[in-house]
Amino acid sequence: MAPSPRMTMTNSPHHAGALVLLATLALTASAVAPAQAAAPPRSAKPSFALSAAGGGGALLLRGTRGRVLHGAVLVHNVSRHRITVRLQLADVGNATNGNANYIAAGRKLAGRWLRLSATTVRLAPKSKRRIAFAVRVPRNARGASHYAGIVAVETAETVASKAPRRSAKATGFSFSRINRLALPITIRLPGPLTRRLTLRSVKLDVQPVGAGLMLGLLPKGTVLMQDAKINLRVSRGKRTILRNASTLGQLFPGSKLDYRIPWNGRPTEGSYRVRGVIRPKAAKPIYIDRTIRFTPAKVKELQRETPPVAGAAPATETTPPWVWLALAGGAGLLLALLLVIWKLARRRPAPVV
Repeated sequence: MAPSPRMTMTNSPHHAGALVLLATLALTASAVAPAQAAAPPRSAKPSFALSAAGGGGALLLRGTRGRVLHGAVLVHNVSRHRITVRLQLADVGNATNGNANYIAAGRKLAGRWLRLSATTVRLAPKSKRRIAFAVRVPRNARGASHYAGIVAVETAETVASKAPRRSAKATGFSFSRINRLALPITIRLPGPLTRRLTLRSVKLDVQPVGAGLMLGLLPKGTVLMQDAKINLRVSRGKRTILRNASTLGQLFPGSKLDYRIPWNGRPTEGSYRVRGVIRPKAAKPIYIDRTIRFTPAKVKELQRETPPVAGAAPATETTPPWVWLALAGGAGLLLALLLVIWKLARRRPAPVV
């Protein structure tokens, strides 16, 4: 069976003085400690669920070329209010993080084979509805496995995302979070299951987020590949610049993937050697030993794409050296005061004769 894609904390005055000094030192240490970034807000839970009518998070349909296959999905309102859910058909390709990417706009692959009985679903609280779909397989379809998907989104969230926000007026932009659920469909046709991965290119890429090592990959064959392990080392002379160990979740045949590995810091002009191996499951490994060059033009491009921001805080905040000197001086004064208190406490008054 072809694998199906996976879904996306009594006191003397001397003693009192010591306590005051201790409290002062504690407050000073707290005041100069770097502030912690606030945690990002959590996304709201989806108000609906999408599943195969027969149960499960994926659909596998078997058939032959020229036939029409049938299936159904369930849209379930898990909230306590009425909602409207919009359904879309999608191709399935390779996302930049090495997983499934559902592409609803401009379908060119198996997503064109699907038809839905309804694209707008209105649901009462805690209710569900069954939506049928059909897959018309072309007579000239090639390969053994094809992949498509049904994507669902609550219309109220898309409307809210388009509404103007106060933050946009102040900064010129705003962020919106939309829950988007997808159900993958594997269409299995007669034929052998083959897997092959090729490496198209290795290069240093420049983007506004910084530099990165870009691996141009092209999965081939008739079925998706899973859990491809990547182990790479980038060096310059005898110095190791970058190490990476990662896993590509799924690779869909016929869909190119430019897999980007973030660079440590900013590369400088010169040549770098990239060595390592990519091991796809059930496919031949790819051994890498290439030299890439970061040209003067790329250095200028990186400077343009990632200019220093005036007044921006550093990426990692550190405590200034003078703070540690002040704390050390305070600790020394505290020890001296404690020594005086200890000597005074040892003194005994002379006996009265």
